[in-house]
Amino acid sequence: MQRGWIAFLQRSGGAVQWLMQHIPGVPRQPAHLLIGERGEDIVFWHLQREGWKVIARRWRSPQERGDLDLVAMDGSTLCFVEVKTRTSRGMVPAQLAVDQSKRRMLRSMARLYLRSLPQELRRIRTRFDVVAVYLIPGESASIEMHRNVFDWRERRHFNRDWD
Repeated sequence: MQRGWIAFLQRSGGAVQWLMQHIPGVPRQPAHLLIGERGEDIVFWHLQREGWKVIARRWRSPQERGDLDLVAMDGSTLCFVEVKTRTSRGMVPAQLAVDQSKRRMLRSMARLYLRSLPQELRRIRTRFDVVAVYLIPGESASIEMHRNVFDWRERRHFNRDWD
């Protein structure tokens, strides 16, 4: 029972994560994972405010390694949202971390997710989005939405304008 309660709290928002880091005996997560979860929480609330319906967070399948950060409805489109969080702005934008290997994994996870839906929902319009979140100390969080970044097939020469 206690493990289930801890798992529930770990999936909850940022304030609970901070609290979890200060309770003796609770396993600690590496800082980069906490930063990533914080970015996902920020995007979750941002999408809610924008009118999206988030239907899954950190969705996993036993059949594949990895997860879908967020699955949400933007109108009538089912969006698989990958969140990339950074604590500084480097030479390379955060969204470029979604390379060919990551796109392949996201497509595979999205297929598994769609197979988990009732048959009549499997033909819904879909889209792959990437959201870059910058958590720079002393500044407000910056969110950059990139819609329809890639599709179901990998093109031989992947070249996407990120604007």
